[in-house]
Amino acid sequence: MIETTGTANVALLELRGVTAQYGKIRVLHGVDLVVPRGEVVALLGPNGAGKTTTLLVATGQHPATSGCVHVAGRHINGAKPDAIARLGLCTIPEGRGVFRNLTVRENLVMASYRGVSANEIIEKAVARFPRLGERIGQIAGTMSGGEQQMLAMARGLATDPGLLIIDELSMGLAPLIVAELYEIVAGIAREGVSILVVEQFARTVLGVADHAVIMQHGRAVAAGTPAELEAELSAAYLGASI
Repeated sequence: MIETTGTANVALLELRGVTAQYGKIRVLHGVDLVVPRGEVVALLGPNGAGKTTTLLVATGQHPATSGCVHVAGRHINGAKPDAIARLGLCTIPEGRGVFRNLTVRENLVMASYRGVSANEIIEKAVARFPRLGERIGQIAGTMSGGEQQMLAMARGLATDPGLLIIDELSMGLAPLIVAELYEIVAGIAREGVSILVVEQFARTVLGVADHAVIMQHGRAVAAGTPAELEAELSAAYLGASI
């Protein structure tokens, strides 16, 4: 059930004291996380820190055992993922999630189910990602990883989200491509979209992040601006991963 609990100025995403478990094993231990409107928040930590489970809880794909989850000021504990998506939340999953056997154009047309014309979606996608215009008739699965990530982002943005969640954008991509993609992320945020980016490799996202949260062993152990978290990012548990 979704209940309204806030005003137009509330955070786009807020987790308060969230716990979660798989069977009898608790994997989140009182996680607090806030994504303000129009800002980029980086969720950081090594493998096994609890980042993915946090995303699953935030998007309604895994239940919170306790605590509260709010999207755009609405209490969404127990709500289905499609109902949460209608509040303006869009997720770009790890692995990009494009239809690999369809062309770029066909992938974009698939995003027109919400009533926006296919031509408008394609026009906006090509304006934001010119490379997709060059590949418009190409089978998505034959493109580079970076181009597929651009396509996934273009499809997600076609839903006109208020909150965009990106899971491991840098996975499997060359550093130069990652830097280009994060510049695009920064531009999307400047348009007023709130963005939560989940990354294992912290340095790849901190150049565009307004705030960051570091997770370890299912807990949010530090939060603040990238400058404020410099010491924590250099800690041994992240080590060379940053």
